Amino acid sequence: MIKLPSQAACRACFGTRRAARPAQIHARVQHLTSQVNFVRRCIVDSSFALATSIVHARPDSQSFSTSIAVKLGATAASRFPATISILGKEYPTDDYTNIPASILSRLSTTPQLPYTKNHPLALLRDQLEASVGPKYTAIHAASPVVTTELNFEDLGIAADHPGRSPTDTYYVNRNTCLRTHTSAHEVETFRNKHERWLLTADVYRRDEIDASHYPIFHQVEGAAIFAHEDYAIGGKVEAECQEMEAKLAKANFEIQDHVGLLEAGGYQSHHDPREAALAVRHLKATLNGLVLDLFADRHAFETAQKGGSSTDPLRVRWIPAFFPFTSPSYEVEVWFRGKWLEILGCGVVQQRTLDKAGVPDRLGWAFGLGLERIAMVLYSIPDIRLFWTQDPRFLGQFASTSSNEVSAAGGQAKRSSGKPKLLTFKPYSKYPPCYKDVSFWLPQERAFHENDLFEIVRDRVGDLVEDVVKIDDFVHPKTKKQSLCYRINYRSMDRSLENDEVNQLHSDVLKKLVDQLSIEIR
Repeated sequence: MIKLPSQAACRACFGTRRAARPAQIHARVQHLTSQVNFVRRCIVDSSFALATSIVHARPDSQSFSTSIAVKLGATAASRFPATISILGKEYPTDDYTNIPASILSRLSTTPQLPYTKNHPLALLRDQLEASVGPKYTAIHAASPVVTTELNFEDLGIAADHPGRSPTDTYYVNRNTCLRTHTSAHEVETFRNKHERWLLTADVYRRDEIDASHYPIFHQVEGAAIFAHEDYAIGGKVEAECQEMEAKLAKANFEIQDHVGLLEAGGYQSHHDPREAALAVRHLKATLNGLVLDLFADRHAFETAQKGGSSTDPLRVRWIPAFFPFTSPSYEVEVWFRGKWLEILGCGVVQQRTLDKAGVPDRLGWAFGLGLERIAMVLYSIPDIRLFWTQDPRFLGQFASTSSNEVSAAGGQAKRSSGKPKLLTFKPYSKYPPCYKDVSFWLPQERAFHENDLFEIVRDRVGDLVEDVVKIDDFVHPKTKKQSLCYRINYRSMDRSLENDEVNQLHSDVLKKLVDQLSIEIR
């Protein structure tokens, strides 16, 4: 269950970026209202085609959404054939289809990077699985192609939720998409009688372009559910809580947890308050232990390096959150390198999810986290694109290189305590950037969403683009036409780019922007 990504109020999943606060939600509502009004004007003016950037908010009726979809289809139909083949299966396309070739080429039946030898994501996955122990089944995710029912409806994400917009989600067609979070497999995993599990998967989202965002990333979802008799006084759940809490009490660990029940959403009406409270207690003990396992040794090592006291505790804090599929809901942060770092989202599983899975007699919790975000921090990896590089200088730093198992990145590959190695990535030569600006007038007859621009750049340039930043937003005082300017930073992680190569790439990008977004280059 990964949480709201960069456009926080638009997403509905656990994870690595902060959930929407009231002020953010208010701002997003205002933004959606302006888009809705724009769409209404377009319909009244009989505009022919609306871009896929329009958010599918439904202020009035199903017919309004259908009206938008018909116009969206004009764009989609011109870009995709009647069917597309994904992992050996044919799917019909429609007005929602928006998966570019650059994403299709990366799809596989099972996630690759978290199971690649010596890959930092694999090291982190191993550490997570070791932390929760053998009671939890490690599950390989199936195909990333899922139904919208699994990805959204089963988790209580409403049909008009803006996070379901084609500007944020990759759609095969209206009823099928690429999973946007690991929670898409929650119902089926519970239905398959798994009661304690960790599931690792690649997930897909249309997003901005910079050093920490990539359209494909990886999440780990974990859950534990118990029969009601396990919640008896002195029973299984309480005994496990006491055991975990005793271990935490011996650690150099400071827990800040002052979240009120109502702040976190309250207990569900279907749940016995005492049992729900015990589920929360089990959740917190488990995840406090997980955070301790991930960060304690690194925190102690870096504190000592800076001349700090070895007795400085690792600090973690719990804050309230909201997710459609849990209540109460929380986020967990750790004080690391002088700031609070968001680690995961979690909560007590909504009863409707368990009912849908055919286990209505169970009660429990779930959490989710993003592997790349944590790996970038723990291993000091500066650019998310590095996880996909084929350069042996990257993976080589995470491999054992001698008989006494000392990593090239520094630190023993396996310490005497049996704990995982402490690794710090050492950047190899950084090649020079090449900046190119694109300035254009927005079309007046259709909406613009910058995720569409990012997608076009990614699809043509791939990992040769480091970031894309908006540097100017101008409205002509007489014509009222709006102009935007974006700066594209072309830079390879593995080689120097030739000027002619960059010029050709940029020319191709401009042509695609004009063709697909109907912009006017300035």
